[in-house]
Amino acid sequence: MEGILYAEVYLICMIVAGLLLFWTSRARLQSTSERWLQAVLVTFLANFTANLFFTLFSRGLIDIGPQYIAVSYALKTLYFITLDIGVFAWCGYAENEQHNSFLKRGHKGLHILLLAVPIVIVLINLWTKHTFSIGANGEYKRAWAYHIQMIYLFLCSTVFSIRLMQHARRESDPIRYSRLRTLATFPICILTAWIFSLLGESIPVICVCITIELLCFYVTGVNLQVSVDKLTQVNNRQNLLSYLSYKINNHEETIYLIMMDVDEFKTINDTYGHLAGDDALTCVAKALKQACAQFKKRPFIARYGGDEFVVILEGTADDVAVVEERIQTEAASFNGPDRPYVIGLSIGIAAYVQGMTTQELIAAADEELYKIKYAHKKETGRKRGQDQW
Repeated sequence: MEGILYAEVYLICMIVAGLLLFWTSRARLQSTSERWLQAVLVTFLANFTANLFFTLFSRGLIDIGPQYIAVSYALKTLYFITLDIGVFAWCGYAENEQHNSFLKRGHKGLHILLLAVPIVIVLINLWTKHTFSIGANGEYKRAWAYHIQMIYLFLCSTVFSIRLMQHARRESDPIRYSRLRTLATFPICILTAWIFSLLGESIPVICVCITIELLCFYVTGVNLQVSVDKLTQVNNRQNLLSYLSYKINNHEETIYLIMMDVDEFKTINDTYGHLAGDDALTCVAKALKQACAQFKKRPFIARYGGDEFVVILEGTADDVAVVEERIQTEAASFNGPDRPYVIGLSIGIAAYVQGMTTQELIAAADEELYKIKYAHKKETGRKRGQDQW
């Protein structure tokens, strides 16, 4: 009876992981984060499957005859290997959520090396039996290397979790902040599983903990997608208005709203097509992320609509000047001979004054933006007149 209940728990976890994998794979255009999540889901689905069949064989629920020992070793080895890969797939997923991760800085070799250590330990176990052993009567026993491996996985995932927490402290967006904090709880699964494993095999804690974490990953990812503009992968207008309303009621320093749009965007669309227009918008979004990445408290970035973007910064006038300069510099870096049009930005800035509503602050920045654009058009017209003359 105990074996049936144990197998049922793993089967339920497999169904949940399979459904999450199905839902995440339905998107036609998938982000890097979604691909990392799929890698985590696939690996742990394989992990649950391996331990399910090991349970069915070891508890006598399925009789496979004299090859039982060999099959059991293969399944338990697969279980540990997929556990190792799953943990480090989560580490990659966690790093991808950071704009300045070491994986993006060319340190993938280190990530692979860290993963190779526990896998080698598991493979060597086929000869040494230092991680686990299966007796002639089918009795499964853990050995000292098992505890070393679990501690190793816990410590490695904790390092990545700490990096996530540090990154979360810089996030100004409450939705993204909550998501990063949720992701950072993953090492608790490893620690909990290891502690309960000391009590024996009767409690399938690790699969339940991991499944709960996977559900949390998926739900927080869905919440984030709802608040993000699909094309540019920055916050959408709805999340912008919610955040600005929250910030007006909860701020320590002056709130600055920086509104910008792409110069001659209609001309880019009409001359080079809407794909070129989409490319220009994604370049602007990347420029804004790069320009805001170095701030201790990351400014809030959103697409207001069309070719208009907004950056919300809580700080000083000097901070705003630095951001504006960085935005123009980063946007200009996307111009080159391989791009037939020029990406230029007009920027209007408004500071929050006590008593202002959300719409009044946006309107003030929009008015400043209009003045800048009008000045740009006059300057462009004057230069064209001189060229013709």
